[in-house]
Amino acid sequence: MLLAIYLPGMLIGIAGQAVLILLPLYVIEIGGSLAAAATAVGFRGLGMMAFDIPAGMLAARVGDKVVMMLAVAVVGSAHYAYTLTSDVHLIYIIAFLNGAGGSSFLLGRMSYVTSVTRPQTRGRVIAMMAGIMRVAALLGPLAGASLASSAGYHVAFSSAACSTLIAFAAVSLFLEHERPMLRELRMQTVIDICVRYRTVFSTAGVAAITFMLMRSARTVLLPLLGTSVGLDVATIGILVSISALVDVALFYPAGLIMDKYGRRATAVPSSALLAVSMAAMACVVGLKSLLAAAVLVGIANGLSTGIVMTLGTDLAPADRRSEFLGLWRLLTDVGTAAGPLAIGMVAAVAPISIACLSIAGLGAVGSFIVYRFVDETLVKHIDPTT
Repeated sequence: MLLAIYLPGMLIGIAGQAVLILLPLYVIEIGGSLAAAATAVGFRGLGMMAFDIPAGMLAARVGDKVVMMLAVAVVGSAHYAYTLTSDVHLIYIIAFLNGAGGSSFLLGRMSYVTSVTRPQTRGRVIAMMAGIMRVAALLGPLAGASLASSAGYHVAFSSAACSTLIAFAAVSLFLEHERPMLRELRMQTVIDICVRYRTVFSTAGVAAITFMLMRSARTVLLPLLGTSVGLDVATIGILVSISALVDVALFYPAGLIMDKYGRRATAVPSSALLAVSMAAMACVVGLKSLLAAAVLVGIANGLSTGIVMTLGTDLAPADRRSEFLGLWRLLTDVGTAAGPLAIGMVAAVAPISIACLSIAGLGAVGSFIVYRFVDETLVKHIDPTT
């Protein structure tokens, strides 16, 4: 797990988090608007959403390792491709491919971890994996912003591409290749899963959408709010990293709570606090208030560490694991895409504070769904078709 999952996860995470903050700032640098910057990040989310189901079907056919290797190759190529153009429309396309590769990597990793862990320890395992992603979220923006401010955006994007190249080597050398069950790539299988697990997708799945919507909105709102109050890229990178540091401090306690007290013990409070933190961002007027909002959202996100992945793996059927997780990833990536796109649409016609309040309102609805309709999955695995 250390060399096969955690090391490439760290490398991909650092590169991806650096690009996540660099992409909207780069669009602004080349003359794009705030709406265009948010839309570019949204296209990355759309790419993730579009390839969730195909990646799950492909993993069932060729195995998790092959899917992860292909995914890392696509991500690295996209990172380098950003250096080749200053056309916003081409950047949208590259961001879409970037998201497609990222989605496929996460799907393959999620499927692999599900196959080698027990439910009683899965919360801690996934929390550790998510914690590594948090560390990447701490280092990535700081490294990316530092490189961009000192050497330029092209060097920063090229460095992200090099990081993914090392991740590709780690996956190819250390990940065990399982012998997958040979299945035809049929959409009927996916449709059958949708029908069979419709209760899960309409409750826990909707809750997962709202979690990811608020998380993706936070990654866009922090740099955009920093720009709107006149902060430079290096200062914005430091603020984002501070938020990530708070996030990192809570990842393992969140995993322990999930395994000891249940998934709802972190899902309910973290979803409510995320909604509150989105509303707090509407009050940002300068450096100090942005720092306070960044810390608050870091606490909320830290408490939610691993909850979305853990719920998905708890509910995934053993005989159709990859396809189910592909659908689960699709639902969560709807939220990932919706957050930045919603911000982009609102910011095009209203102040950025209104965009913050809009996301907060959607998050409040999602928080109620988590509290009222999402059942506990730790105690026992309940067949949702009964």
